[in-house]
Amino acid sequence: MWSARAPSILPIHKCSKQSPFCGAKCRAITRHKQLISSSEALTGVTMIALRSLNRPLALFLWYSAIFHVGAFGIADVVLNFYFVSLGYNSDAIGLLQGISRVGGAFLGIPIGILADRIGMKRVVIGATLIAAISYLPLLLLPSLPVLLLSRAAFGVALSATFIAAAPFLIALAEREHQAHAFGYYQVTTLSMAAFGSLIGGVLPSALIAVLGLPEGAARQGIAPAQTPFAYGGALLISAALCLISILPVLRLPNARSAVLQSGVSVPLHAVPWRSILLLAAPSLLFGLSAGLTFPFYNLFFRSRFALPDDEVGAILSLGWLMMGVVGISTPWWERRFGRLRGTIITTCLAGAAYVALGLAQAVLFAALMFVIAASVRNLLVPLYEPLRLECVDRSLHNLSSAVGSVLWSLGWFLASTLSGLLQRNNDFTAIFISVAVLQALTALSIALVFRKAPQAEPVAQASALASD
Repeated sequence: MWSARAPSILPIHKCSKQSPFCGAKCRAITRHKQLISSSEALTGVTMIALRSLNRPLALFLWYSAIFHVGAFGIADVVLNFYFVSLGYNSDAIGLLQGISRVGGAFLGIPIGILADRIGMKRVVIGATLIAAISYLPLLLLPSLPVLLLSRAAFGVALSATFIAAAPFLIALAEREHQAHAFGYYQVTTLSMAAFGSLIGGVLPSALIAVLGLPEGAARQGIAPAQTPFAYGGALLISAALCLISILPVLRLPNARSAVLQSGVSVPLHAVPWRSILLLAAPSLLFGLSAGLTFPFYNLFFRSRFALPDDEVGAILSLGWLMMGVVGISTPWWERRFGRLRGTIITTCLAGAAYVALGLAQAVLFAALMFVIAASVRNLLVPLYEPLRLECVDRSLHNLSSAVGSVLWSLGWFLASTLSGLLQRNNDFTAIFISVAVLQALTALSIALVFRKAPQAEPVAQASALASD
């Protein structure tokens, strides 16, 4: 079914019990047939993967790749250093980093409603444009109030791109190829963010080497590559990459754009809020487990194993990279176990790895458990998101994605505060055990919610009645 059958190399063997060599012959032929079958299966999986990567999906992945290099990879390395070079302390930097997530959490649902009104494609283009422009106040008017407004605008734009991503992937991929689409998205975004981080680490020095340090930009006692000019130049490149990333979205063909551009307006009173909240409920638990860990892995490896910054960075980079690589296995989990069982199994496996990570006393073992825990837990996204969205009408995908994003962000905020309190005694063991418990609760909630998941509710009739 997947590919043309490979031609047989050996002649057809008819078993003859009279031959003393018959058993060995049969085993040889059986092994050969198994090799042919394995080759056919591998070829079939490859062909399915290639068929699932249609042109519109490839264009969206190009957008995601370029955007993540600029907005995540380079900026994640450079932005805090830029704030430090301006003279801001850790309290101000924490406020600047936190306000972007706050804005995304509170405006998530309005963004989803807006996407229903104007379409996902327009939301992605507009949000990416705002994200790029938000870098300019950072460079031109770097006072704290302006920086706060700039970061808030960036957070809202970033939230909009996240909310639109899942409905975009659902719209661009056929039902049987959606797991591949989400896997491609995971691999693309995470690997490009890691690549951007590598660029961000050398970009300020490279800019100084090429452009030199203008008069008046030097700071006493500060290396040229650590001045606001160097970091600001790197952030300007981040903004330029965000702008460039819009080009692939603009090139989406009209056949697909008709689906993506025309938002379906659904009156708010006709929205099945109870079903949407129920389906998104596991996102709150997932956000809690993520908030306990993701911002603090570096502190864990430094405090428990006294590792220098470069070794901590190497471990974290490996973890982020493997999150993308393991995402390739998403279609296998779906084929082998189904979306629901695959989601539950991977969530529980990640919980077991977090228990081992919390108890680890050897750095190599801890690094291995970190890579397994982070990468396997991240499989929840490409498995759970299409599982959730297929239970609601397509016209509600944007709103459903927004509700999930809001719950996840709220969980992140609550857990980050709790994690900071637990870290006062360097009690990372309690933190990781708590994460394992939350993983188990997440798996249980998914099993309970989707065991009798509500079917996609048609809203066209409700909308028509509401408009009468």
